Amino acid sequence: MTTAIEHLAQDVSPQIERIKRRIQIHGDEESLQKAARLIAENLEGHGITFEGKDLPVSLMPTVVLAEDAANLERSGACVRNVLNRALDLFVAEHRKGKLDGPMHRFFTPYYKFWDLIASERRQLDHIQLMRYDAVSGAQGKWSFMETNTGCPGGVIHCARIRDAWMATPFGEEVCAGEDIAEFAVDRPEGFVTFLAAKATEIDCDNPNIAILNSHGVHTNELESLRRRHAELRDQGVLPAGELFLGDIRDISVEGDRGYLRGKPIALIYNKLPARLIDPSNPDLRGWIEASLCSRTEFLNSWGATFLTEAKRALALVSDPGWNTFLELTDEEIAIIQESVPYTRLIEDAAAAGEGHTSLLTGAQNSMVLKADLLTRGSGVYIGDGTSKYDWAKAVEDTRAKHGVLQVKCDLPTRPALGVLDSTGAEASEYFGVDAFFFGSQFAGLVSRSHTNQVFNVGNGGKESPVLIVNPTESS
Repeated sequence: MTTAIEHLAQDVSPQIERIKRRIQIHGDEESLQKAARLIAENLEGHGITFEGKDLPVSLMPTVVLAEDAANLERSGACVRNVLNRALDLFVAEHRKGKLDGPMHRFFTPYYKFWDLIASERRQLDHIQLMRYDAVSGAQGKWSFMETNTGCPGGVIHCARIRDAWMATPFGEEVCAGEDIAEFAVDRPEGFVTFLAAKATEIDCDNPNIAILNSHGVHTNELESLRRRHAELRDQGVLPAGELFLGDIRDISVEGDRGYLRGKPIALIYNKLPARLIDPSNPDLRGWIEASLCSRTEFLNSWGATFLTEAKRALALVSDPGWNTFLELTDEEIAIIQESVPYTRLIEDAAAAGEGHTSLLTGAQNSMVLKADLLTRGSGVYIGDGTSKYDWAKAVEDTRAKHGVLQVKCDLPTRPALGVLDSTGAEASEYFGVDAFFFGSQFAGLVSRSHTNQVFNVGNGGKESPVLIVNPTESS
């Protein structure tokens, strides 16, 4: 390495400084090449790809202090509670016939899903699997750029990547002597263990799980989850239930439960792009009817899939005009003000008056536009990387796609270990963390990086191992 490690965390600490020095000492070209080769071989041995291609991995770890992770956990738990409350309010509003109520007006673009959302029968909270896309700021503060309450990825492959990185000689040297915390998402069995527990809650006699997609879209991680569940079941670690992969069109209903290819299913995890679902499609009747059964339940509710998954969810949370309706406490308001960036529907920003209208034009460089319900960085426009002419078109495109305007978060950068730019110098990459919740429990962090400001593996980014470090006696 020829350049200093410029950024691993916002706050200087003994743990961070030690890790920085070790990366400088041990991150020579030969060591990095060996680490990359060993990681690739490890992932290949587990049959891990990203939709048939090699899964890209950054050799630079994302290092987070345990106290900063605890701050993120507190903020994330708060926002999750508010989103669950918002979905409860939507369902109550619908069941009272208030189809012109505040929540329905806010979520008008998703009117074709309203009846599904309100008719679903559930024992569980709406949001069981959640991932925040976040970046760190000063003094351990975090900004949540997006909520992901539909079917966020990273629930098993990131654990394999972390294990593979830590097993390399380079990873061992970097981590030597550090007290590194481990959470559910850091373990390949973490998520399937959670699924099995939820399936048992719903039907302890038949705790079978179905992971469903549609027409083969979004199949990343599914076979890895099925394989890991089967291994744990065969070892007697999990209940006797099975985990099946299938298509949403394959679900049928008999009595008060859903079936997949003749097998009774307790828990359905829908891994599919919500925007492609047509509730009027007769081929989906069995799948839809399964959401009405008491002995079969969806992991995340219809509301989580279509409403809080949408980019506008943060517009609902961050707008003080909703504080009373959402029954926010002073503590919740304070946490939201600190962790959720200004986010508004395009039409609300344009109608709010001259000061807010200027955000669409005059404050372009500090803004981001995001289309609703798109994934993998699609429909995202960064103001300071877009010409004024293209920005004006992007505003109208975002409006047509029911999107939002959001204040751009400061994105931290760091050296991209082992990667050179066009001049032969060490390249830089943007990076952030993805904070998982399994049910109400904080499940840990994964991380992505990219030379582009929209860092998503689906658009060319990389997964990065995460180290949450506790203080040690030498700290």
